[in-house]
Amino acid sequence: MKVLIVEDSIFVQKMMRKLIADHFPESEIQTANNGEEGYQQYLEFKPDFITTDLLMPNLSGQEMLRMIREIDREVRIIILSADIQKVTREEVESLGISGFLNKPLTVEKANTLIQMIQVAHHAD
Repeated sequence: MKVLIVEDSIFVQKMMRKLIADHFPESEIQTANNGEEGYQQYLEFKPDFITTDLLMPNLSGQEMLRMIREIDREVRIIILSADIQKVTREEVESLGISGFLNKPLTVEKANTLIQMIQVAHHAD
């Protein structure tokens, strides 16, 4: 299973990498610091899952999601963001996401994230 973490906070990147690696030791994990890097990594790495923040420099997670959905409706994307505006959430949900979790990432939310990945991964 290939996972791409798109997050501008290095701390959150490291936390997410460890969380996913601990629960899915067979996974390959790549990281990107913003939506622009995330889109390039998506094209090269071809992940099964993407976790992304929405509020990032250069290219937002929302814009990256829109670009990915223009060419790929299948890759599973989970949003992890502090942006909890109803309009934003509705828009990203309309683009076909697998889940939306609000930051900060707590133990409970981390468990929910792992469950989302497990359910989607076993649906393949």
